[in-house]
Amino acid sequence: MPASSPAPLTAPPDPGRAGRSAGPAQRTVTPNAWISHSVRHLERWVAWSIAVYTAWLAMFSFPDVPAVWLLVLYAGLVGKWAEARPARHQSEMAWRGLALIAGAYVLHTQTAAEVGGPGGLFFFWLSITCLYYAFMLKPAWAAGVVAFAVLEFAVGSLQVPNPPPVAELMAQGGFLAIFPLLLAMKFGAVMRRPDETLENGRMDGSTALYNLAGFAAHGDEMLAACRREGRPLTVAVFDCADLLEVRTIYGSRIARKLMARIVRKLSALSVDRGLAARTGPAEFAVVLPGMSREKALAAIQRVLGNPMRIELDAGDSEIVLVPGFLVESAASDTGSVEELHGDLRRELARQQEHEQRRHHHMQRERERHSRPMGIVSLPAAVAPKAERPARPALPPTLPAPSVAG
Repeated sequence: MPASSPAPLTAPPDPGRAGRSAGPAQRTVTPNAWISHSVRHLERWVAWSIAVYTAWLAMFSFPDVPAVWLLVLYAGLVGKWAEARPARHQSEMAWRGLALIAGAYVLHTQTAAEVGGPGGLFFFWLSITCLYYAFMLKPAWAAGVVAFAVLEFAVGSLQVPNPPPVAELMAQGGFLAIFPLLLAMKFGAVMRRPDETLENGRMDGSTALYNLAGFAAHGDEMLAACRREGRPLTVAVFDCADLLEVRTIYGSRIARKLMARIVRKLSALSVDRGLAARTGPAEFAVVLPGMSREKALAAIQRVLGNPMRIELDAGDSEIVLVPGFLVESAASDTGSVEELHGDLRRELARQQEHEQRRHHHMQRERERHSRPMGIVSLPAAVAPKAERPARPALPPTLPAPSVAG
């Protein structure tokens, strides 16, 4: 098995090999609708560029239409949404594209006749949105965004008081359909391929979380960004060693369900610009940028409960997994998140070893104090005398009579 994916649950952890490349290239493990780490952090600039240019037109072309400034704020908020919740799946990014197109409809039809409708100066709300999302999204999602934009253009054009000539509408409508679908979509598929190949090597095939290589690469990017912005960054390591026993006792189907429950919990914990990774067969790590250690502990308690536990209804019984975990924030001299992860991992192993020794010592103490008493002989005066059973009286043995020959 390639070492970029952790070993199966039945195998013991191998810290030196998890996340490293040690075998032939494996098949694609990224989900089909996955958005790579680098692509998802570009989306905010689309909405922000639309907001800036809309503000430019509001100042110099439409100073008497104050409602345009509301759309400046709207586009800015869409960009802030993309920054606070980077899209991890195609549907999330497509929804923000549709949000921009909905804002374009309000701008084109509900502000003032001076803006010129969908074919006026604010046509770029549709064209830029179509070009970007056709470039970044996969064909099915890109086609959906473009179709929605063409629909908005057609409906909005019918609602303006003085619609432009049909030939002009057809020209602009063709631009919205042809260039995004035939140019941006094709170029995007080619340009995204190296990034998707790189991302594929950083994913864990069985959980769709990052592996140790992805944890190290993207975690270091987050660490550098947090240091530039003066924000903290915290790493949490979770040891779910009981997963191995669950597979042995309950079977692989229940173990997979419990693994899926763990993945959902950790994904919810890292949803706000964070990162969740499977760094060993039963070990997971989460990077939480912008959170101090105290805030990270509060977030963990909010998602995993207090006391922390992961529960699964296994039909006739309920499984409760209590992982061991450690949380620590990066210090000023921390070289990388992998270094911090290694420190936490070693400390967690030391704590578990100490706990095992303590349990072993307590077990030995219980055994020593509960040892059965030895057999002690009693004095002759006290000891009861054993009575022999009476023999039955037998007649004396008579010699056998001799027989004359």
